[in-house]
Amino acid sequence: MKTLLLVRHAKTAPAGPNQTDHSRALEDSGVTDAGKLAHYLRKKDLMPDQMLVSSANRTQTTAQILLTAFEGQDIDVVVSDELYLADVSFLQQVVNNASDKVDTLMIVGHNPGLSELAYQYDHQLQGLRPAQMLRVEFDTKHWAKATKDRVVKTRII
Repeated sequence: MKTLLLVRHAKTAPAGPNQTDHSRALEDSGVTDAGKLAHYLRKKDLMPDQMLVSSANRTQTTAQILLTAFEGQDIDVVVSDELYLADVSFLQQVVNNASDKVDTLMIVGHNPGLSELAYQYDHQLQGLRPAQMLRVEFDTKHWAKATKDRVVKTRII
């Protein structure tokens, strides 16, 4: 069984003058919402073995808040420029190329790609809101086979 946690970054402030989209910060409400998600993860003992994070400021900040739920735990955190605004086909490749040593994989990223990937696994989903997570369980031991046909259960958080 493999578990994928797709997390959209928390709510961000609009870009200021001379500020790039990549450097946008979280709003106060985004920090609060990410903290609530961290609390949920701790309560449900949903700890990823690996966390893949877009290099954008808002995703890195969201990931840092989520990591507070796992203080003292050894989680492999990988920050990637390629995840910044990645499309659905790239995100699916990332999932399928994950190491089979990883049982629970978390991706902290952006829309529209993240919501499009989530929709492939759960057609009831109308998109991921800021600081929202989709948990997907696959009936496989290999990430290369983690496709919509192997989805056992999904849960939106």
